[in-house]
Amino acid sequence: MSLFQLAAYGAGCSLVYYLVPRRFRWVLLLAASLGFYATRAAIGLPFILLTALTIWGAALRIGRIHEKCESQIREQKGTLTPPERKQLRGAAKKRMRGWMLGALILNFSILAVLKYTDDVCGWFSISPLGLLLPLGISFYTFQSVGYLLDVYNGKAEPVRNPAKFCLFVSFFPQLLQGPIGRFQDLYPQLTEPHDFDSLSLRRGAVLMFWGLLKKLVIADRVLPLVSSVFSAESGSMGGAAALIGVLGYSLQQYCDFSGGIDLVTGIAELFGIRLAPNFRRPYFAVSLADFWRRWHISLGTWMRDYVFYPFALTSPISKLSKAAKKRFGQDFSRALPAALGNILVFLLVGIWHGATSNYILWGLYNGLVLAVSALLDPAYRHFGEKHAALTAGRGFHVFRVLRTFAIVNIGWFFDRCAHAGDAVRMMGSVITDFRPAQITWEWLEQCGLPIPDAIVLGLFTLLLFGISLACERGVQVRDGLLRLPLPVRWLLLYALIFSVVIFGVWGSGFNEASFIYFQF
Repeated sequence: MSLFQLAAYGAGCSLVYYLVPRRFRWVLLLAASLGFYATRAAIGLPFILLTALTIWGAALRIGRIHEKCESQIREQKGTLTPPERKQLRGAAKKRMRGWMLGALILNFSILAVLKYTDDVCGWFSISPLGLLLPLGISFYTFQSVGYLLDVYNGKAEPVRNPAKFCLFVSFFPQLLQGPIGRFQDLYPQLTEPHDFDSLSLRRGAVLMFWGLLKKLVIADRVLPLVSSVFSAESGSMGGAAALIGVLGYSLQQYCDFSGGIDLVTGIAELFGIRLAPNFRRPYFAVSLADFWRRWHISLGTWMRDYVFYPFALTSPISKLSKAAKKRFGQDFSRALPAALGNILVFLLVGIWHGATSNYILWGLYNGLVLAVSALLDPAYRHFGEKHAALTAGRGFHVFRVLRTFAIVNIGWFFDRCAHAGDAVRMMGSVITDFRPAQITWEWLEQCGLPIPDAIVLGLFTLLLFGISLACERGVQVRDGLLRLPLPVRWLLLYALIFSVVIFGVWGSGFNEASFIYFQF
């Protein structure tokens, strides 16, 4: 299924959605989602259904244990002592924890076996087994587990209807790229009927074509250059080529991932459903922490709520923090849980990308930079207070943006290189073997980016930068476009559509699997 076919599938389903009776619209969404999955990855259908049913059943059982316990306490309110009530709740919590851990272990084991077996085989020089990786398994597993933990922690009520919960797990636009939806935000939108809204259709269509432009015109156009640089034999390209390669990868990855998110978010808007935001102009971030609050937002908030805070608030970490206070002072002890939590979170995020040395080092690199930043935060604040006139200026803001951009791109070397040693070699060449004379028009053409493509890439990258800068300054570009006079609006919309059609990179391999994050 090509991306245009995906967009057409979403548009066609949305038309049918508004034609069926309101009470059956969620059924149409479920049928469309399971139909999409069955036609794209039928062999993976049992896995997504297994996740849906096991998480649904465990959450329902947890809810019933809690209800039974509280009902028993209410019925015996006058006879139970506080210690007896505490004992009842403790016993119920223990049973609930057993159901929660059982569902977590089962589903994370399935994810780990299917996703990491080949990586582990590589550690021992064993031929990969080539196990099936079901479509969207990371996204739907994380989304389902988040719901289960919310039910366990009393933040959500368990869903009684298994078919409706299956829709929450399998909503088809999300399966390719995410975002990882939160139950409280997404489930009501999926199960409640939406009335036809022409504005939602127009907003969704504009976002879909903007996503296609980022993916097809920019990301896929710079792809041959990036692939050529990062697949070159050791020493054949100097530091200037390595620098252009990582900058190209930075552009490619952002446009590929955010373009895909725009596409699926636009499809969801055709049904009147608003998915969680997943990008907020990350390359305008002023620190690495700010960058990760803007990039893959749904994964970041998932890790924050279900890994970072639970870990940072554990008893061992609290004891370690108190011990550090006596030796290193209050500022250090307050920052220590956050520092350790960031290392753990990004180690897990690195493994989520893949259980290979480059991804693990990429995760550790980001975690350690964030940990050091957390520990040095008091010094940063003191510097800001002492030099308020300097830090408040626009020049210092630009410096922080450029500094963050450099820090992020150092990490992208690990993310893109096949082996950690290759990343170190390429970074080293930027300092010790720059060779700027190697960068010529002929070199670009050899790397798959001839002059016409380079010009198109440059112009549309500038367009992307300009629109992103306007959004960063608070301009609602999409809404503003739809409020323009009709002739101007349609002129710009046709320009967007024909830009995708004329300048998009097309090929026989052009499908949803061409997304970078499809493999994760």
